[in-house]
Amino acid sequence: MSTQLTTDFDAMLDRGDIADARRLLAPQLARGCAEALFLSSSMPVGEDDAHAEADSFAALKQAAEKGYIPAIHAVGLCLLTGDRVEQDVMRAAAHFERASEAGYPSAMYEFGLALFHGKGVASDVPRAVYLIRASAQGGNEYAREFLLAYSLGVGA
Repeated sequence: MSTQLTTDFDAMLDRGDIADARRLLAPQLARGCAEALFLSSSMPVGEDDAHAEADSFAALKQAAEKGYIPAIHAVGLCLLTGDRVEQDVMRAAAHFERASEAGYPSAMYEFGLALFHGKGVASDVPRAVYLIRASAQGGNEYAREFLLAYSLGVGA
């Protein structure tokens, strides 16, 4: 899902070049690029911590509303945990489902867990196992560990 923009942004942050990372995103943010909004949400700015977190979540939510799959998943995580927003497991599950339908492995795992445990959605263990297995096959190590812990096997 990431592009050269994400690769360059991550490299700048890894080097500690926060100012350069902000400059990299500026033209993309001006165009309303969903990926840039998502990336900018990881560098909160504001007059205080509360405003910085609110602005960060607003950028994340805007990226999700534009259909950026990693942002949809991230909003789901915020809703699941109550991070920067009121906890809402039903809305979290809906976000995970939407991102999982796009084949996003992390969302497939989270939605699979929701289905497995009936958290925010009706329990559906066969579908849960299918999604968690697909997530593991997509490289998600948490999904792989879950399948092994429950003796469900990683393969089809």
